[in-house]
Amino acid sequence: MSQIYPIAVPKWGIEMVEGTLNTWNKREGDAVARGDEVFDMESDKIVNVWESPVSGVLRRIIATEGDAHPVGALLGVIASADVSDADIDAFIAGFGGGTSAATGPKAAPVSSAGAGPNDAAARTNPVVRKLAQELGVDLNALVGTGRNGRITQEDVQAAAAGSGDDAAAQAVTIIPLSATRRTIARRLTEAKQSIPHFYLGVDYELDSLLAQREQLNEAGAVKVSVNDLLIWCVAQALVREPGVNVNLVGDDIHQFKHANISLAIATDDGLYPATIRRAESLSVGQIAAATGALAEKARAGSLTRDDISGGSFTVSNLGMFGVNNFTAIINPPMGAILALGKGQQKVVVKAGAPAVATVISATLSCDHRIIDGAVGARFLQVLGEVIAGPALGAGP
Repeated sequence: MSQIYPIAVPKWGIEMVEGTLNTWNKREGDAVARGDEVFDMESDKIVNVWESPVSGVLRRIIATEGDAHPVGALLGVIASADVSDADIDAFIAGFGGGTSAATGPKAAPVSSAGAGPNDAAARTNPVVRKLAQELGVDLNALVGTGRNGRITQEDVQAAAAGSGDDAAAQAVTIIPLSATRRTIARRLTEAKQSIPHFYLGVDYELDSLLAQREQLNEAGAVKVSVNDLLIWCVAQALVREPGVNVNLVGDDIHQFKHANISLAIATDDGLYPATIRRAESLSVGQIAAATGALAEKARAGSLTRDDISGGSFTVSNLGMFGVNNFTAIINPPMGAILALGKGQQKVVVKAGAPAVATVISATLSCDHRIIDGAVGARFLQVLGEVIAGPALGAGP
């Protein structure tokens, strides 16, 4: 007759009701001598080491590291090498748990011969079955690599990894980062991590601006967009409130006399910052022409270094994509970026009565190292005055 010895959670303290299995110090199939440290378990913030009272082989590991188990729960099985897997399966299936701490678990005699059904249940243990269920692996489809064809945790994990790879290959297209995208990723990561951003939001009514746009488009050869109008307004506001028209270069603040507005132009390869220089001196029509030319060069990949450098302030508009509002990441060394959403019909109060107006949301991101909150707020206030002003710059 051979012996099977259960490894069960002992009661190490009077108040102990469960323990968390930290580490198995032996692997399934390892020889175990009396006194060997087999596992570590934590209970009540104390880590205890379980030493084997018997010699044999660690035939089964049932419990998973990191899980909590009640006192008396079966964690594993030690048995001699001549005990059949079927006998161990039967022992595990019949184990009641909750063994008294006073008496402790008892070794169970088994016959040296034993046969069990030749199916997945007979070739696995509860840990393997639980793992297979979690990973969605069909045990009946596996060929075990363990002793006597037993299915191991490694077999299940390998099957799950293989099916995952197949699914991933079918569902995912791997696109290597282009040099441009790597540069964008690096610069924006550095900007977000190193610049103390703060954000100011405001809504502007656009009806006066839209009416003037209609007049300009009727009279001019170049069609202007709402974005062109807003860029012109931003340029005028930057000249009137230059506190946000700044770059941080080393330990110095560079405040610009002119509004060199950097536009965030979307292309298939990412966003490009293209600069309209001295925008405050241009008409709306000239800004429209400059914006169109820069966008065309960006999409053709023909922007020059001069086209993308020298910006003093950035404008990013996602309104044409239906975005209501958003916050943008500052593009260093510039100290601020204005994020513009789409114009929306909203109910507003005018002269004490409700009215419908076209409203746009604007969010200003500022570098708090060089721009104070009051300065950013004054710029937004001035921009609102320009947008509501009586006349835009004329021109072709």
